[in-house]
Amino acid sequence: MPTPTTDQAIRTGAVQYPSTKHSYYFVAVMTIAMMFAFIDRAIPTMLVEPIKADLGLTDSQLALLGGVAFSVFYAVMALPIGYAVDRMSRTKVIGTGVITWSFMTTLAGFANSFANLFGARIGVAIGEAVIAPTSVSLVGDYFPPEKQGRALGIIAAGAFIGSGIALIAGGLIIDHLTEVGGLTLPVLGYFKPWQGTFLIVGIPGLFVGIAAYLIREPQRRNVTSATDSSSAKILQHLKDHRAALLLVFGGYVFLSMMGFSFAFWAPALMVRTFDLTLAEVGVLLGTITIICSTVGAVMAGTVADFVRKRGYVDAPARTAFFVALLLIPFAVLFPIVPEAWMSWVLIAIYSLIGAALTPLALLSVSGLSTSGFKGRMTALYTLVIMIFGMSIGPQLTAFFTDFVFANPEHLSYAMSITAAIVLPISALLLGLSMPRYRESVRRLAEIEKLEQEK
Repeated sequence: MPTPTTDQAIRTGAVQYPSTKHSYYFVAVMTIAMMFAFIDRAIPTMLVEPIKADLGLTDSQLALLGGVAFSVFYAVMALPIGYAVDRMSRTKVIGTGVITWSFMTTLAGFANSFANLFGARIGVAIGEAVIAPTSVSLVGDYFPPEKQGRALGIIAAGAFIGSGIALIAGGLIIDHLTEVGGLTLPVLGYFKPWQGTFLIVGIPGLFVGIAAYLIREPQRRNVTSATDSSSAKILQHLKDHRAALLLVFGGYVFLSMMGFSFAFWAPALMVRTFDLTLAEVGVLLGTITIICSTVGAVMAGTVADFVRKRGYVDAPARTAFFVALLLIPFAVLFPIVPEAWMSWVLIAIYSLIGAALTPLALLSVSGLSTSGFKGRMTALYTLVIMIFGMSIGPQLTAFFTDFVFANPEHLSYAMSITAAIVLPISALLLGLSMPRYRESVRRLAEIEKLEQEK
């Protein structure tokens, strides 16, 4: 076992951080913003079957709506938004993003074709591309390193609360609207049940955008680094730390493939395999997500802080390595067990462990970034995750159902095979990343120390 590098060794000097009141107002608003982002992101998973029936779509087209329509354009906007995060008011960036994705979710309620719905999901992706870079950048300026894990864990928990609400409320709303025949609004007219669901979940997020504008912009750490961070320097940073970045990013890409596949296909799996209604699936899966995934996200950040305090500066990657290993049996088995209750138990355990992905990934990226690069480095990470993780994960599962088994009723086998392929690769890459991560953190600490001494 390598000798731990103490946290003291990577500190770059005494730093004045904002008050606890302002710090946790920021955490509260960002958690709520994350919650609404994932409500808007996850709601299509509860509408898969109604949209498929109404618009006559294939599983591959549905996967495009859940994957490429979101991921590619999220990725396209990631770097420009990362640049804005590093150079502009981050509170204005996040406020504008929240309002954008909420409006586009509402607009999805007016879609009457695959192309219209595809376009609306593109708009949601563009707005939501702000959430990760602003979170990492602001957490780095609101909290010292040894407290950032818990803060990011709490913010990440908003994703699972939002996903859970989308599953519970989405199922109940779509079932209710189906029962009453849709939604009719003054002036706007009639909306089909799935269209009405988009309208109902999209509007409240507009108010969260206003609250984001009220977050106090903290002073950036290491102003020299933040204002002198040209593209050439970022490219040199990527070159200098390419070994650690390739392995860490690669590990999280494969871990995210399983996460995105699960998020998109799990409701349809339970409907197709166990003949449950969307409302039943939504309540159970949503409750599991809110409880297990929320606890898992906060625990992951707290564990990473604990491991870091023990002297391991590779704490995020180290923790993620064990997460990937632990996930394998649960992810492989939950789709193929014969009884619904057995699947729900395994899903609960999978959700508890798998929730670690978001906070650990953001901590890892932050640890491999200097102060002036955090927005763009996080944007680069999300770009990679969206291009490879979100695009390939749901699509890989759909490939097995559409082309290998040629039977949508074999979705369970498709999800199991997906897990058996991607999770061992993730664990291998994260395990190999740890010594390189430690070396990169040591070198970055030396650079920031020299900058502070100028």
